Amino acid sequence: MNILDFTWAIATTSIIGTIFNIKKKVICFYLWGACEIICLIIDTKTHQYGRAFLDIFSFGMNIYGIIAWTKENKEGQK
Repeated sequence: MNILDFTWAIATTSIIGTIFNIKKKVICFYLWGACEIICLIIDTKTHQYGRAFLDIFSFGMNIYGIIAWTKENKEGQK
């Protein structure tokens, strides 16, 4: 599998994540987080360090989203 195949897989996974986000499903952050990790690897290997920094930031926001949405779901169930 070449790098172009990976970019299509990342794009498809990210779109699916967006669909889950619209449906307010926390799995969207897991999908986006996986995409960010793959993008981070690609961007680091291609020396795109500004983009790699954005990947790290976005990954952190995904972690924050998982925590916030999981907390909201638990509070909503009480």
